[in-house]
Amino acid sequence: MLELYHFHGATCGLKARLAVAEKRIEIIDRAVDRKFLRTPAYLKLNPNAVVPTLVHDGVVLTESTVIINYLDDAFEERPLKPHTAIGHAHVLWWMKRADDSLTDIGMLTYTVSMRPKLQQLGGDELRQYFDGIPNAALRARRRQIVESGLHNPDFPVTLNRLRLMLADLENALAGSWLVGSDYSLADLAMTPLLERLVEMRCEDMWRLERPKVTDWWERVRGRSSYRSCVIDKPNPEAAQHAEYGQAAWPEIKRLFFA
Repeated sequence: MLELYHFHGATCGLKARLAVAEKRIEIIDRAVDRKFLRTPAYLKLNPNAVVPTLVHDGVVLTESTVIINYLDDAFEERPLKPHTAIGHAHVLWWMKRADDSLTDIGMLTYTVSMRPKLQQLGGDELRQYFDGIPNAALRARRRQIVESGLHNPDFPVTLNRLRLMLADLENALAGSWLVGSDYSLADLAMTPLLERLVEMRCEDMWRLERPKVTDWWERVRGRSSYRSCVIDKPNPEAAQHAEYGQAAWPEIKRLFFA
């Protein structure tokens, strides 16, 4: 039995769902909400209180990169890694690149879109929110985001790192896909990051100067896995991201292209 815990709107959860869709694996879909992540039942599975979590015949796996690599290894049909050692290495490099950029996507999302709601919480509620984040580094980042917003000194640094991420994509795209001639876990791992930028109305980050990324993104959007995971099951927070992202875009654009 294969169970996948996630919630619609989670970037890493989308990564795992895309892998399931690409591999055409039958799973028990455990779609939950954010509050469930802090329950004793879920914390027993994933002490970090994040998604995704995969349970395969009673064995628990966490971390989206681990999960998608495991799914590709455990289910041999429709492989998502090249058969050559160098191809495999390049895919692993992109999976790490996606992980490295996840913090920046989180900084952008919480600074622009999630902060207004967090600011509406009362003192006790906000304290409980911070106390419920097990990871100390993440807890400190979230606290700084709520306190500083767009004036956070780390925010321009985050945007510069996202610019470098998109430059890496542009430079790597010699053909249709990131590694070799076939779609792979490299493309899959980067997809949720750009999807969040689209939700935040930040797609001009690449449309204005990255033609290869623009073409690659159109190919990604044309895949059946994207349709089933994103279009057919849209992020319920997408409207919120769009509203706040559009309002913040002039300042984001100024910092991003500075």
